[in-house]
Amino acid sequence: MKIVLKGGRILDPSQDLDVIGSVVLENDQIAEIGTKVDERGADELYDCTGCWITPGLVDIHVHLREPGYSHKETIITGTQAAAAGGFTTIACMPNTDPPLDNPALIDFLLDQSSSPEAGGVFVAPIGALTQEMKGERPSDFAALKRAGVVAASDDAFPLQNSAVMQRCMELCRQVDLPVATHCEDQSLTMGASMNEGAMSAVLGLRGMPRTAEEIHVARNCLLSFETGCPLHILHVSTWGSVAIIEQAKDLGAPVTAEVCPHHFSLIDDQMPPFDTHWKMNPPLRTKLDVETLISALAAGIIDCIATDHAPHARHEKDVPFEQAPFGIVGLETAVGVTLTHLTHKGLLSPLETVRKLSTRPAEIYRLDAGTLKPGRTPVAQVAVIDPDLEWTFDVNKTFSKGKNSPYHGCVFKGKTMLTFSGGEVYRDQHWDKRPQVQNA
Repeated sequence: MKIVLKGGRILDPSQDLDVIGSVVLENDQIAEIGTKVDERGADELYDCTGCWITPGLVDIHVHLREPGYSHKETIITGTQAAAAGGFTTIACMPNTDPPLDNPALIDFLLDQSSSPEAGGVFVAPIGALTQEMKGERPSDFAALKRAGVVAASDDAFPLQNSAVMQRCMELCRQVDLPVATHCEDQSLTMGASMNEGAMSAVLGLRGMPRTAEEIHVARNCLLSFETGCPLHILHVSTWGSVAIIEQAKDLGAPVTAEVCPHHFSLIDDQMPPFDTHWKMNPPLRTKLDVETLISALAAGIIDCIATDHAPHARHEKDVPFEQAPFGIVGLETAVGVTLTHLTHKGLLSPLETVRKLSTRPAEIYRLDAGTLKPGRTPVAQVAVIDPDLEWTFDVNKTFSKGKNSPYHGCVFKGKTMLTFSGGEVYRDQHWDKRPQVQNA
């Protein structure tokens, strides 16, 4: 099977490539890329004029919920949502039931993600940092790495004991495994449900102070510097965290960080009162925080964009605000939010946008993804994005089982049209309205 993606804007940060050209996929591999390619004998020819042709996007912070919470999401529905968002590789978090703390569970996850019903997306599992994610005893990191995990994390159950955290980092350093941390001093956030500020006071809700995040960002950066363990800081949300991360990097600590689309596009005082679809952890912060996060992303202090895709069932969010779980879905809106709020405003160039959504996250966890170089990925991983398509997000038409999103009804500019993981695994309905697909 020979597929030609013709006449698009090729954006590949791994090669510093930004040209109008074509990409040839043959036998599920990238065979040729450039301004002049051999189109002869093509089985399918896609006219990508006006679109970006990029490496498949990479999301290193996704909750697939299985095993244990299949009423929220399954590996199949989660990977289908990823493909619809342009993601060809995702890293899934370990807070399942039971947690991903042993090789048997990693085997189960990898088997499910490779099933014919799944979205054709590569799943890179993240193992539990401590056994049963109880924050007490380190997991067997050597066994987990042999099973295929790419990092270790206790995710939404951040280690409160610094000695345990230090020991986990020492052990992960020995097996060359990055540690990913949700940073929160829970003694400061007990019973809290949104950012501490004017809006929480008006609504009468207990707020989560920014210092709860910043204290643990500082602690974990110091431990990374001390142990030499690669540290990835999940979903940064405050200007203070940015300052600490920048200093840690300047000192030579092996620290990377991510920001989520909702943290650079929404602020706490925009929230409709008691709307649980706006409830997330870390919470939405202030305009100053958003401006700082965007500047830090552009400057490389924050390395990449990740969604923290966290689906919940409708009935779980349809409760009083304080009782609702934290989290929103994000795989199918990431491109639209990023292009609308950053790229089209000139805050990130198109090449840097792709770097933050694909190449850089792949580098952080050393994944075989994030590039269009022939032979560098197991199969061709390619996304075709129309940067100028205006569309309205309807949460009821998504692949994810979770419908918890504050973006329902929002108009975005920019959408994934096609996703290839080997062959085509997703084609957006808007693509078929264009006369680009020709059978040779």
